[in-house]
Amino acid sequence: MSLWDTRRRSEQALSQTLAPYSSLLSEAFAVIDSSVGRLEEASTPLGRVCALVLTKARNLSMACYSLSLDALAQEAGALFRPLLESLELLQYLRLDTKRVDEALEDRLPKAGVIAQKIQGKFKNLRDYLNTHASHLSVSAEAMGHLLDFKEGHVRTVQPFSEPVLQRNLATLLAVMAWLSIEGVNCVSVAEGRIDDALGDSVEDLKDRALALIDQRNSKSE
Repeated sequence: MSLWDTRRRSEQALSQTLAPYSSLLSEAFAVIDSSVGRLEEASTPLGRVCALVLTKARNLSMACYSLSLDALAQEAGALFRPLLESLELLQYLRLDTKRVDEALEDRLPKAGVIAQKIQGKFKNLRDYLNTHASHLSVSAEAMGHLLDFKEGHVRTVQPFSEPVLQRNLATLLAVMAWLSIEGVNCVSVAEGRIDDALGDSVEDLKDRALALIDQRNSKSE
């Protein structure tokens, strides 16, 4: 198996059976890019800080996407945790715009404190990622995918598996749909007005993403 066989097969699946995921992920990236531009144009401290945080979240999303195509989603877990933290930080800043001073003065609370203040829903997932992905571990959860139990040896190259790729893309899509909504919410606060058309478009994106994920879940049951 050559170095990029897994990625080539993943890209082929994205152009065929997994095309709906590719399309919706591209839409989510486009919404985020648009939100970043509008946050910059707002020319306020909140707009500038949120633009940076949202761009960081975009980069982390892209990194997780790329690693998933190489069947390295478990390794991408080290990036998935700060992606979740970026999402929660945007919400934290939006709910109380005075908190932007904490960011500008480099005195933001720790991620766990931020999550508590916004009643975040990712604690269990962040704890799992911290144990099995963010730090080196030899636990079964962290290392199990490296073993070929049928052949009895270590896998040096992770093989392509469409069901696994689909599951990982569904997880990323769910987070990116949420991130898209939060980005639009931040735009509304930074601009001091609600863009109904933009809000409706991102809600439609969320609904289509959840419908696709629900369809996958129902087939796997």
